[in-house]
Amino acid sequence: MIITTSRKPSQRTRSFVRDLERTLNLPYVQRGKLSLKELFEIDKHILLIGEFKANPGTLIVYDVENNRKLSSFISVKLQREICGEKIYNNDGIKIRVSRELQNNEDFKKYYEIYNEFLFQHLNIDEDSNITLKLEKDPKYLFNIQFYKNRVKIGPLIRVKSIKLFDNLYD
Repeated sequence: MIITTSRKPSQRTRSFVRDLERTLNLPYVQRGKLSLKELFEIDKHILLIGEFKANPGTLIVYDVENNRKLSSFISVKLQREICGEKIYNNDGIKIRVSRELQNNEDFKKYYEIYNEFLFQHLNIDEDSNITLKLEKDPKYLFNIQFYKNRVKIGPLIRVKSIKLFDNLYD
């Protein structure tokens, strides 16, 4: 899986993508003039961060092999806004679900979707000191918060909505 952006991302979107690149330990491909088809030749699973009013606003995961995509409206907090520094992850990541969400039936559906499109393409390592934690939020479907040894490091991704498409170009 690779991470990329819309064609001319704002500075805030570039910062957010760099945070994801460092935390998830995934390669970032600068979009420039590359079309979606050209990106699909680089990798069959693409994490694309789109914008809304010069801020990261959409998280789209393309699954080229199965000709479908996951689209989520998001709001974010950058790593520097949470912990004030850049955190690098050279290994895998472990995934955890907060207690409040573990028995929530609606959340289980969201988790299955995110697992199928995104989480299964990450380097999962139960011994990692970096944790991707899914947490409850009263205003949103759920939050994705990153921790290093139980300390919040960011970025924070608030997931507002999820939509699945059976066509890559819808």
